[in-house]
Amino acid sequence: MGSEGTGTVGRHRLLAILTIGLLGAGLGGWAIISHVVAAGTPVTHVQSYAAATFVPVESSTHNNNGNTTCAAFVPSQPGGENKGDLNAKKGSFLENVNLPQGATVTQLTLFANDFDADDGTHVFLVRKEIKGGLSPQFNGYRVMAATQSKGAVLNTMRKFTDTSINVATVNNTRFYYYLELVNCATVEPFDVQVAYTR
Repeated sequence: MGSEGTGTVGRHRLLAILTIGLLGAGLGGWAIISHVVAAGTPVTHVQSYAAATFVPVESSTHNNNGNTTCAAFVPSQPGGENKGDLNAKKGSFLENVNLPQGATVTQLTLFANDFDADDGTHVFLVRKEIKGGLSPQFNGYRVMAATQSKGAVLNTMRKFTDTSINVATVNNTRFYYYLELVNCATVEPFDVQVAYTR
């Protein structure tokens, strides 16, 4: 009777251990599957840069006496802000961009109130190589994406997007990144967004 009771208890313990082990393996397998599914769907991150905070500069690569995206060179005016916009100031404006190492840039977007049928706002996402002894020193400059406002719609914030990205992978050890905004007319840019996945 004693050994029979011990055998029954032993079997129950063994069954409990096996059940716990199978449950643990099942949960572990589910966690791995869930992680793989989640990893297979890249999450899009968006960084917003308020146009009113861009720094005005005298001229820029896409707005100078030798070359301009506008009909003619547009001297820069100090920026003003009105309820969130860069208030109808013409010229060149720059903004530093900090992107995570290894991220893949997927989209550049401009939000603007463009009510001028002739001219608009242009924005460029730029990367520039940094390397000791780089010669000529301007090598490694590339526009990754560019978009611009088009047409004329009064009192309306519109969205203008570029998804064709050149060299989309971010490498902060070899390059720095920035935005160049050129306002050719009295357009009101509000925001520039850089979207990326990791």
